Amino acid sequence: MVQSIPVNQLPIAKRVALLSQLRAAVKRDPKNAQLHLDIAGLMIGEKNVEGAIPHYKRALALQKRNPDILRKLVGAHFDLQQNKEARKYARKLCQLEPRVAKNHKDLGLVLEYSGNPNGAIEAYERANRLEPGDAETLHDIGRCYGLNGKFDEARRNYEAALAADPGFAIAYYSLSTLKKFTQETAKPFVEQIISAIPTTKEPSVLANLHYAAGKALQDAGAHDDAFPWFQKANDVRAPTNPPSISIPFQNSKDAFNADYFSARGKVGLDTDQPIFVFGMPRSGTTLIESLCGSHSQITAGDEQVFMGRIAKRLGRDSDIPGVFPETIHGLGSRDIRKLAEEYLELCKPISGTTPHFTEKLPHNFMHLGLIAIMFPNAKLIHCRRHPLDNCFSLFSNSMQPAHNRYKTDLTRLGLYYRQYLELMDHWRKHLPMQMHEVYYEDVVANTELNAHRLIDYLGLDWEDGVMDRTNSQKSVRTLSVWQVRQPIYSTSLGKWHPFKKHLAPLIDTLGGCVQVYEEELKRLESSEKS
Repeated sequence: MVQSIPVNQLPIAKRVALLSQLRAAVKRDPKNAQLHLDIAGLMIGEKNVEGAIPHYKRALALQKRNPDILRKLVGAHFDLQQNKEARKYARKLCQLEPRVAKNHKDLGLVLEYSGNPNGAIEAYERANRLEPGDAETLHDIGRCYGLNGKFDEARRNYEAALAADPGFAIAYYSLSTLKKFTQETAKPFVEQIISAIPTTKEPSVLANLHYAAGKALQDAGAHDDAFPWFQKANDVRAPTNPPSISIPFQNSKDAFNADYFSARGKVGLDTDQPIFVFGMPRSGTTLIESLCGSHSQITAGDEQVFMGRIAKRLGRDSDIPGVFPETIHGLGSRDIRKLAEEYLELCKPISGTTPHFTEKLPHNFMHLGLIAIMFPNAKLIHCRRHPLDNCFSLFSNSMQPAHNRYKTDLTRLGLYYRQYLELMDHWRKHLPMQMHEVYYEDVVANTELNAHRLIDYLGLDWEDGVMDRTNSQKSVRTLSVWQVRQPIYSTSLGKWHPFKKHLAPLIDTLGGCVQVYEEELKRLESSEKS
């Protein structure tokens, strides 16, 4: 079968020839399900998931009760975040093989990522009944209870996962995110982690064990003991050949400037439905979205990758100078509106029935030029946080793999942060729309004042319920899953201070931007007192 061929190791010419041969064969024999599967397998090897799906569907039409084909369709649609389609095939798979636990686990995962943790729990529970005591399933159940804000149930299931398999290392990290450790509780927890480390060779799991130990020691005030754990976690996850971090920043600045915007005017859709909340990761985007989502006119949409996918498709990450600007400048009014319509269509599962919805992918700061031409009436909320607190939070927490290209080395992290600041300065100068900026420290100190300003910027009437964030989000899939459901405290401020002597490379690289930020905060504080 094609799937067994190491496609990526073949020269391009041979891959093209093989695909051509298969397409010719399927034309001669269109009812040959295996040929369709072979073509789909080749396309998956080429990372062309969209191209594989039609062939999987044709194969399924020929073999309607083939669970393997259903499973491939679930995976392909899930990879593309087409959760509605993935859910449809996952349900069919469960109906076809109701006694297979993995089918219910796959359905649970799709439901979880569709923003339905309650449905996911039901599916995972069915899997657990079929295969009792499976550590991974128990952990999945705990994770969904956490998404729902039911932290006691989450903790109980994480502990059950470890009881079922003491070597199920990821559960240690999950437990660490749900509790504050003392000197008494941190020591035995770290000892458990030390015992669990030899049980895994998976880099991401190993790194999470290190993050968990560091977090426990940090909670207990043992900062000098904690930092080496954070360092080892980042060392484990550091990419061998990290890509350039400057290319997307430079491409964005080259493509969008004042001349570009003035030449086009308002060419996108005139809707004000989307509200974009952005900033560096760990800058308070979840907190701001929780305030927005508490308003009756706004649905909290969490983090979505759709704008980034559109930008990548247009060449944002191309290392060939001029490709992205040329593509952007070549877009006509009709093209831009089609992109906006595509984005709104992709957001339908999360946009709700309210007049507005938030989209809080932090890295949308890279896409403000696209957002401005696609949605000239959209609202933009920029979340800012003390550079050292922001960067240390990134360094000391486990993030999605994409973040490892810039966050695993302190010097590289500082360089990335400075490029983010430069890009934001570029947008302030050239963007043809107003941007509302919030400071994390000020939001913590003056929450209601900032909430009023926020709702006023959004053009909505004030509602007292905005200050009750309890049920503002259906589920939170970020590291802030615990914090967002707690009262707003100042405990996240100044966390970098005890680690100052370890952060010299970061402090040196950030340079004067730390002082600039602190002076801005002082001016803001003075203006609010006067």
